[in-house]
Amino acid sequence: MTFTVRFLLAALALSALAGSACAASDPQAVEMLKKLELKYAQVQTIAGAFTQTREDKDFGSKEQAVANFVLQKPNNFRADYQPPDESVNLIAGDTSYRYIPKLRQVERYRFSNSGTARDLNFMLLGFGVKTDDVLAVYDARWLTQGVARGFRGIQLTPRDKKNAAFKYVTILVTDDEKLLPAQFSMEQLDGVRVTANLRLKDLRLGAPVDKSVFSARFPGAEVIDIQ
Repeated sequence: MTFTVRFLLAALALSALAGSACAASDPQAVEMLKKLELKYAQVQTIAGAFTQTREDKDFGSKEQAVANFVLQKPNNFRADYQPPDESVNLIAGDTSYRYIPKLRQVERYRFSNSGTARDLNFMLLGFGVKTDDVLAVYDARWLTQGVARGFRGIQLTPRDKKNAAFKYVTILVTDDEKLLPAQFSMEQLDGVRVTANLRLKDLRLGAPVDKSVFSARFPGAEVIDIQ
């Protein structure tokens, strides 16, 4: 799975949808999005770690992985997955890369438009994306079931289902003044559910970031373009 980052459309592209978006969303969910927008408006970089679980109920499989990540608004993201299954997921601008050291191979995917890119990247949704931008693309629902004590939850469902890369995204945020995004969960179109639990004690807001980490340099690796 690829996490990330590109959510912002040009203002003209968004304005046509924004008017009717709120009507399809829960007021509590919209209020939470606005609080997140206000809290993280000045935060440009985030670094930390997460534990990822990939569950395929059809095949009865469950895989876990740990990754360190760096995020830089508006469209740079990198996750380094740790052994035994090392890999790098990188999004730089309008291109996504998945590097697998064991295979010395890089899968490269160029987003055809900014809407597609946004559907592939959802971690920024918890770190202050403008509410109007979110509601132009997603219907937001306040979660009342399945949310652990001490957290609040929002489910975002793509409004344009034909071009969406997943069914929905769920975000859990700590139920205190810190409003820390703690979990991102996504159900893919094939029913596979991918969940990332952030290690809140390792979360660094405004962390200094070397721009070179977003450079797509994988020496000796074969590049394969994915259409």
